[in-house]
Amino acid sequence: MAPEERYAAVCKTIRDVPPRKPFFIQISDTHLFEDPAARLWDVAPDAMLDRTLDVLLAAAADPEFVLVTGDCSGDGSRQSYLRLRDKLNGLSAPVHYLPGNHDDPVLMAKLFAGRELAPHAKLVQVFDTCGWRLILLDSAVPGQDGGCIGSDQRIWLGKTLEAAPLTPTIVAMHHNPLPVGSAWLDAMTIADAEPLLKILDGAAQVKSVLFGHIHQQFDVRRNGTAYMSVPSTFFQFKPRSPEFAGDRGSQAAARIVSLSGDRADTVLVGADGSMPLTAYRQ
Repeated sequence: MAPEERYAAVCKTIRDVPPRKPFFIQISDTHLFEDPAARLWDVAPDAMLDRTLDVLLAAAADPEFVLVTGDCSGDGSRQSYLRLRDKLNGLSAPVHYLPGNHDDPVLMAKLFAGRELAPHAKLVQVFDTCGWRLILLDSAVPGQDGGCIGSDQRIWLGKTLEAAPLTPTIVAMHHNPLPVGSAWLDAMTIADAEPLLKILDGAAQVKSVLFGHIHQQFDVRRNGTAYMSVPSTFFQFKPRSPEFAGDRGSQAAARIVSLSGDRADTVLVGADGSMPLTAYRQ
């Protein structure tokens, strides 16, 4: 099947079951480099992101906002961030960016939020939309693959949740707060996940926790909250592998999250049409 036919197939499928408004889009681990022609593991991140965006533009072109859950850049370069911003501008929606372990949070804060971030400070963000609260955490630790939230950010999170106990809430971060069954990935999760999860477990308004980092689909429920990753737009890792292994049989994807009352229903949209749509309803 030609690429044009694959795009048509996936777009037709999504149009048959269009996203219910209001909705937003989550993408992650775009890994753009300073050089737009750069390749890693023999894959070009720019080209793969473009394919995913083509599908989204055809099938989900009117989101409330776009959420990028980290590893926006593969080298922390200014040019990679500017090019990512230009690409996502095509969705004609506000974009919220989270730093990952490959990112430069100080540069991201300046370019994407117009903020001066002190070295080692956390790029925390919160906003309300469509009757929901979105809390964006910074799990990145400069120079480390693993993540950490830190006591100051956990205190901020607790106070932010306490300020709106009746507002349905989604919390997002880059690193996975729960183990995913891959030994090499679970060695670089959030170091202080236990106290973080204690806060989340005690906040009944938290309906979903979204993250990236693991380059694969992962969905599990914990105390009534859905914990979900989205595949990378770039390259996938083999699930449940004890050591690093690519999964070239799995496709890049984006997650569409529809908001209704206190429900957040999601669907994964594959980038080339061979990936079946996977729905998750609360």
